[in-house]
Amino acid sequence: MRRSLLALVVISSLVLAAVPSLASSRPRYGGTVRVLLRHKITSLDPLQESDDPASRDRVASLIYETLTAIDAQGRTRPRLATSWQADSARRVWQFNLRAANFHDGSPVTAAPVAASLKSANPEWKVIATGKQQITIETPYPVPHLPELLALVRFSIIKRSGALVGSGPYTLTDWQPGERALLTAYEDYWGGRPFPDSIEFRMGLSLREHLMERNLGSDHAVELGVDQLRGLEQAQTNQTLLVSRPADLVVLLFLQPNADVAARPTRKPIDPRVREALANSMNRAAISNVLLQKKGAPAGGLLPQWLTGYEFLFPGKQDMDRARKLRTDAGNVTAITLAYDASDPVMKTIAERIAVDARESSIPVQPLGDLHVNTKSGRAALNADAVLLRLPLRSLDPTAALASLADDLALASDTVSAIQRSARSEELAEVERKTLADYRIIPVVHLSQVVWTNGNVHNWQQLPNGNWDLDQLWVEGTK
Repeated sequence: MRRSLLALVVISSLVLAAVPSLASSRPRYGGTVRVLLRHKITSLDPLQESDDPASRDRVASLIYETLTAIDAQGRTRPRLATSWQADSARRVWQFNLRAANFHDGSPVTAAPVAASLKSANPEWKVIATGKQQITIETPYPVPHLPELLALVRFSIIKRSGALVGSGPYTLTDWQPGERALLTAYEDYWGGRPFPDSIEFRMGLSLREHLMERNLGSDHAVELGVDQLRGLEQAQTNQTLLVSRPADLVVLLFLQPNADVAARPTRKPIDPRVREALANSMNRAAISNVLLQKKGAPAGGLLPQWLTGYEFLFPGKQDMDRARKLRTDAGNVTAITLAYDASDPVMKTIAERIAVDARESSIPVQPLGDLHVNTKSGRAALNADAVLLRLPLRSLDPTAALASLADDLALASDTVSAIQRSARSEELAEVERKTLADYRIIPVVHLSQVVWTNGNVHNWQQLPNGNWDLDQLWVEGTK
């Protein structure tokens, strides 16, 4: 079911994206692609925490490569690995590496690949069994290991001082939080990319672009769904690419007493109050009104279009149930709810959650903070709960759920249950158990938006919002 649903999504997206390119000229080499990112990226290391992991991964995936890749249809494809095989238990995997070079000119061989994967997951036993062959032995069966290895966190990186990758672009200028300049890698095994360079600038105001409804000299801009109004009706040769509802907006109750010194006032929240809060949310109104139908109510962690089973999870508002649970819980103190103060969409959602909660006599106090999306930032919060926006990092359900488990800092037994899962029924059961105590409450799935001008060709946005820039080229640049 999931494969057919995803195929329909991709076919529709490709048909719409292909229409303006039919009349375009042939691809050409040269030019600098100028891209504006909404938030500031302070590190391009996939193993470090980031306030905006989606943007960080988009830039990093052009510099570094993974052994495998997931295509637009959710299928696993070779990348730095040309082939792989596993034993019958799916615990020992063998990967054969292609002939490629790192940006420093050294060859991509088994030794640096094994070292990179050990850094990404110390629990795996990774051995170089030949010059171009590695073996990965996992503590338990991992049926979808090739799909997991397509996640950006498993990028193959030489960590000898500066980070060195093997991707289609090299990093030639890096100003953390301000600018990243990527230059085409002439010796890339997949062929030189069309643009000479891609320049990413971060955290700049889009006020002038939005007022004039024109990108000017910029080629592509990340937008929030709150910035779409007015642009969708504009009659220009520019394009708005809107992904499927993919990012997960989730309310996470923080664990009490994990760090008494940092959070002296946090107290456990009655499970009945947590369940009452979940039942009080009007997810349909958040999706249809606040998000202008650029989102979808979330009952589970993964969206319905990806798994086909999210409809099994309750997500409708039930005020009668919420009020009963609230009454049974007795006296309730105000719940402080932290959210990303730099994201107006998250502020709006947090305030709507508070309004709905008051209808069932649950006091919720929204509290803006700048670093809620990192685990270290959440650890320092003096709040009861946090509203997170987490990207859907893969079009493979197992890899996507494993990534969310890491973002939510779920217990190791939950992580292993995800990685052991071979069927969608098993993944659904993991989700059910994870959500059973209402410490994690899904709210909505949110679309990602890219605004491109008429000189950009073959900018592909995948259904989950990831970018495929393999065939990107621009015209009218010098």
